[in-house]
Amino acid sequence: MSAKMELRWLKEDNYQGASRRFVKFCKKDISQQAQKDDSFDFEIYEASIRLILEKLDKAEQKKIRGRR
Repeated sequence: MSAKMELRWLKEDNYQGASRRFVKFCKKDISQQAQKDDSFDFEIYEASIRLILEKLDKAEQKKIRGRR
């Protein structure tokens, strides 16, 4: 399966701001990494994406609550 197909769950429309920019980066980067690195581990890459998006979401929620 192609690297891009592996990230079909990752939809830019589901994110805003820094998260959306990160998603766009990952969708481009995964193909490059998979081609360049024979030992590329998609599961680690995906787990990293999910962790970073979680952190970005928490930071955004904190920022929103601070505006109230």
